[in-house]
Amino acid sequence: MDETTSVADLRARVHDFVEERDWYRYHTPKNLAMSIAIEAAEIMEHFQWLTVDDSHEFMRDPANRHEVADELADVLIYCLSFANATGVDVSEAVLAKLARNQTRFPVGQVRGHLGAQQPQD
Repeated sequence: MDETTSVADLRARVHDFVEERDWYRYHTPKNLAMSIAIEAAEIMEHFQWLTVDDSHEFMRDPANRHEVADELADVLIYCLSFANATGVDVSEAVLAKLARNQTRFPVGQVRGHLGAQQPQD
C-alpha cells in the first residue's frame, strides 16, 4: 500500500477523521506533540527489556507485529495531524532534513559505524 498511498492521501484521511469528530479544538501543537511522544513510548514498551536479537525475534511473531504496527500507526496519525494543525509540509520537511543529514553524516566517514555510540544488547 505504501506504493499507492501518498502522504497527501493520508493527511486528507486524518483531516477528515478529525474534522468529522470536531476534534481540531483539541489538536493543538502541545497536545499533539505530547500524544506523539506517548504513542512512541508505547512502541518502546514492547522492546524495553529485550536484547537486540530478541527484538528481531519479537517482530517475527504476527501478533506482536500487529500490535507494534497499531502503535506505529498511532504515532504516524498524530504526526500527520500535527502537520495538518501547524501547516508543516511533511515531504518538504523530510527531504530537507535528509539533505542536512547527508552533510552532517558523510558516507565516507560514518558508513558502518555510529562513532562513539555502538548498539548494545
